[in-house]
Formats: sequence, C-alpha cells, structure tokens
Amino acid sequence: MSISDSKWLTLSEAAQSLGVHPTTLRRWADQGSVPVSVTPGGHRRFLEADLATIATRRQMLVGVRDNTAQVWGDYALVETRQRLFNRPEPAWLVAFDEQERTEKRELGRRLLGLIMQHISAPADDGALLVEARSIAVRYAQNCLRAGLSAAEGLQATTFFRDALTEVALQMPQVARLEGEAQLRLLRKLNQVFNVVQVTLIEYYEQHAPAS
Repeated sequence: MSISDSKWLTLSEAAQSLGVHPTTLRRWADQGSVPVSVTPGGHRRFLEADLATIATRRQMLVGVRDNTAQVWGDYALVETRQRLFNRPEPAWLVAFDEQERTEKRELGRRLLGLIMQHISAPADDGALLVEARSIAVRYAQNCLRAGLSAAEGLQATTFFRDALTEVALQMPQVARLEGEAQLRLLRKLNQVFNVVQVTLIEYYEQHAPAS
C-alpha cells in the first residue's frame, strides 16, 4: 500500500486533529470504531477524509455535551477566582511564593482543561485519568516544596473541588442542564478529583519526610 503524506496521518497527528488523546484513538482503532491502515512496520495510519467524517459525527453526537463542558468551564474559572480573591487568602495559599503560585496556576489550567475534555468525552477515558494522576504528582511535589502537610495539600484540592462542584450544581440554572446530564457532569468531576486526591495522599506517604 502506498501512503501519501497529503492523505494519511500518523497516530499522533490524527489524535490531534480529532482533539483526543493518542491512547484513546488507538483503542478506537483497535476496536474497529475508526478506519485504520497499518504499515509493514506496524505503524497506524489514518486517512484525512475518514477523520473529517468522524469529527463531524462526533460533533453531532456530543455537541450538547461539548457545550456543557465549555459553559461549565467558563463559570468554574470565574467561581474559583472569586473564591480566591474576594476573601482573605487561605492558609495553604500563603505558603507559596510567586514561582510556586505560577506553577499552581499552570497545573490548575491543565486540570480544568482535562476535566472539560473528560466531560465532553462520550465514554470514560482512562488516559485522561492517567493524566490527572500526573498532574496530582506535580501538585504534591509543589506542596511538599512549600512545606505543606498532607492535610494542607488536601485542603487545597478540596477548595477547588468545592468550587467546581458548586458550579456543576448550578448548571440547571445557567445551561438548562438537568437530570441524567447533570449527574453525568458530577460523576465525571468526581472521577477526576478522586484520582487527584488519592494520588496526592499516596505521594505524601511515599515521599514526605518522617516527622
């Protein structure tokens, strides 16, 4: 089979064009949900025309959910900022210097984006939860460097979890989201934060200095 660069994409390129994790696309291909060709060297290749069709179909199927994720994300960002800046700084935040706060903001943006992607996915995506663990490890490292205890680190994650959950509970008013759709949003939010908080505690148990 002859593969033209103008028509065929690698796994990474195809995943990027669909806005999914490469692991997710690999699973879809292995399950037969996405057309794929395999080179003699064992590499997966995806036809651009097939991807365009799949992208259109996914947009039609999950368009409402994608909108839900965007609306929730916008409100979540506002709610978190209000909680941080309209009251005295939480004790766990005072411990961070400016460089550490910059890293915290970057991790927060990554986590928010990951949650939005998880909400939009038509099915649970284990690769996203693996990425959530990676973010949690960096977060735990940041907390340890700042001298926070495991309890204080957990307080910080709970602060954000509460803010984002409150927004999810308000979704029937802001986006007419009710019933099973709201339960789905809350379930996916809890999945991510469960991974984050368990990972944080596990990291502290393995790396925190003995008292």
